[in-house]
Amino acid sequence: MNAFPTTSTTLIATLAEIDTGIDQAAWFRFFELYQPVMVEFARVKGAGDDAEDVVQEVLADLVKVFRAGRYVCGKGRFRSYLSKMLRNELINRFRRMQARPEGAAESIASEESQAGRARALATLQESGKYDADDERAWRLANHRAAVEHVLTKTALSEQSRRIYRELLATGDNCAEVARRMGLPAATVRQVKSRVSRMIVAFEKTVK
Repeated sequence: MNAFPTTSTTLIATLAEIDTGIDQAAWFRFFELYQPVMVEFARVKGAGDDAEDVVQEVLADLVKVFRAGRYVCGKGRFRSYLSKMLRNELINRFRRMQARPEGAAESIASEESQAGRARALATLQESGKYDADDERAWRLANHRAAVEHVLTKTALSEQSRRIYRELLATGDNCAEVARRMGLPAATVRQVKSRVSRMIVAFEKTVK
């Protein structure tokens, strides 16, 4: 797997070709880039443990959209289109959960989770288009997915991974991490700078 796979409107256009069907290589690259962000977006929007199931449904629908030629490249931002699909699937899922008979089994059964889903449903229904909340959710999801990718699928040394995870755990405190790990503060700052650049670079691949 590439450390920094690239994407652009060309990738989306390849998938959206009406006559050629789905290009398997392009679809694999799309999945590699977008699926982790989609999962994080669904979680931010309240999907909880159902996030991956939500994304699988949306990906299946997206294949149909591309094959039918229903997505028009250049008409708005792709993430806006994708976020609306995710929101609609979440709304439908939350509604189905609310409509279940009392006592029916659920993926998450706690009252707190049920209340959280109810709040998420109310929020999702407030707007039918891509808005500022969706943009914030997408950016957060993209960042989380980028951090996970860089820390697990790149050629970082094990020490660099540990340092950056400690930075995440301590709220970005280089001095505290250096003290905990018995390292020079300069080493921690260098790792932070390098990994942060890698994360930003990866975030830019998902439009």
